[in-house]
Amino acid sequence: MDKLEVHPPKGKPFSAIIRTTDLNVRLSEWLASHQMRLNTRCGQRGLCRGCQVELDCASGKSLRRACQLRINALPEDLRRIRIPNTSLSDHSLHGVSIFEVNVEPDKAGRREGIGMAIDIGTTTVAAALWELSSGKCLSTASMGNAQGRYGDNVLARINHAVESDTGIQDLQEALVRDSLVPLMKRLCADAGLDPASITEANASGNTVMLHTLAGEPLDGLSKYPFKPVFLGHRVMDSVGLGFPQSFAIEFLPSPGAFVGADIVSGVVASGMLESDAIALLIDFGTNGEIILKHGGRYLATATAAGPAFEGGRLSCGAAAKDGVISSLNREADEWKWKLSRDDGKVRPTGMSGAAYVDFIAEAKRAGILNVRGRYDRDHPEVVEETIDGDQEFLVRLSKKVYITEPDIAELIQAKAAIAAGAMTLLELAGLEPSDLDKLYVSGGFGYYLNLENAMEIGLLPEVPIATIQV
Repeated sequence: MDKLEVHPPKGKPFSAIIRTTDLNVRLSEWLASHQMRLNTRCGQRGLCRGCQVELDCASGKSLRRACQLRINALPEDLRRIRIPNTSLSDHSLHGVSIFEVNVEPDKAGRREGIGMAIDIGTTTVAAALWELSSGKCLSTASMGNAQGRYGDNVLARINHAVESDTGIQDLQEALVRDSLVPLMKRLCADAGLDPASITEANASGNTVMLHTLAGEPLDGLSKYPFKPVFLGHRVMDSVGLGFPQSFAIEFLPSPGAFVGADIVSGVVASGMLESDAIALLIDFGTNGEIILKHGGRYLATATAAGPAFEGGRLSCGAAAKDGVISSLNREADEWKWKLSRDDGKVRPTGMSGAAYVDFIAEAKRAGILNVRGRYDRDHPEVVEETIDGDQEFLVRLSKKVYITEPDIAELIQAKAAIAAGAMTLLELAGLEPSDLDKLYVSGGFGYYLNLENAMEIGLLPEVPIATIQV
């Protein structure tokens, strides 16, 4: 075999020559070198089916994990490789960028120039351009964090940084070159500005993400007692980090190794800092962070929620874009949905994390799901189908959208992590959910979240709806 024929889900098939230096390379890495990046969300450890491809051989077809298959181990009778849509890595420019600021801008700090505010999430990065003289927001945008190819959670990224000789360089390049620079260009294009007009920026995110932006080693965060290289405020020049033009980037301070600057930003922007109210802020994300203010004190924690709330690891999970179900309800035994962008012609192709929350709540009410998160096998909507070579019980909403039992399990784990973090903080403070004056929900996930359904499945503490601000 001297060349491979590859059939992507969209676009034209292509053939590429196999060189001697390719022989011991993973198929996932070989495809990436030919601009065909796969969804290697587990960090190429073979722990998921994100990079699964179909090998079409003369002797038959089979599904294999591309990260566990070397070029020299491909079958001799291989005719072509087919890539399922779910296996393609998608970091396109889409998502929800909502910046609600409940405090008055400091007029004394206004100055000439254009500032860029960056929120570096494990799964999604978001940014906004600001006119510093007026305090006016000029544009906002978000996209997937391209570091996802090295793992979909902070522990996988830490593992890559520690185990690979070029690990931290890989993470920094993926974040800056493949995520932040395209995001910056999009922001400037939307605002009608040249990127050279940016005079300064500030960056928030969890401690691991800020370390990868700075290019600092993650060894100290890989083991107890979890000592980061830095937590406090620092300023660095953008060119040294990989940006094409020079401006100062201000790193916001983090309280701890896994409680980052992002939740500090949330405390300031929400108004918690200036209020005496008993308040809980939940920042939904792969690294879920929660902070409680009570009696002038702050208690904070981080929870390993995983990427499920942003659609990660779910069979039909997707970020908000054309064709993605953003909310779901059930009327007269029929599923009704809304798409995040709907022109009346698009059919559903995926589901957002918020829509999965809706599904669990509605399926629980309808008796489709039992208290253990398993489907009622006798319910007429529950079917058994072969999905990626495995038999799965599922509920199908449309031709392309379905929900399997492993999807439910993934979401329940994420829900349990957030709920446990919130209830632990309340217990440490000697409080009940009813004692809360304010519950803040942040993160793009919260924008579409049905609050009643979130409380129904135990994702949010049960409080009056008027208490909650998204």
